[in-house]
Amino acid sequence: MYLYPKEIISDIYVSKLGGFSYEVERNEVGINSRAIEVNTSIIANETFAKLKFFNERIKPYFLRGTFRIVGIEEYMDSYDLSRNGEIVLSEELEDKFREKEGKEVIINTVESFRIDEDYRNVINAFKRIWRSENLTKRN
Repeated sequence: MYLYPKEIISDIYVSKLGGFSYEVERNEVGINSRAIEVNTSIIANETFAKLKFFNERIKPYFLRGTFRIVGIEEYMDSYDLSRNGEIVLSEELEDKFREKEGKEVIINTVESFRIDEDYRNVINAFKRIWRSENLTKRN
């Protein structure tokens, strides 16, 4: 059994930042592939996630960066950084996130599973809200 990622709400997980690796691209989050398989409904190389570290100033959801989740296999150099399912970020992001190493992080995959890059319904909902607010202001 792996400690992480732990599902706390449907399609939202908590893990820790295990470190940084040259094997992970800037727009990717690496996680032990076996931990993904055992602990989550995440599909490696297909699922996208937004990250939020605990006690971090909250950015609006749609302004947060999106990362593709990739599996880390036993033969990879970064495997030791994700032995218990910790996340691994690109070494390009080390300067930005160095002080977060070992800290808890929320992995939000809801958008990937619920919207799946089809934003038509979201856009239509925003349009309806915007129209109703404009009508209210006119009256």
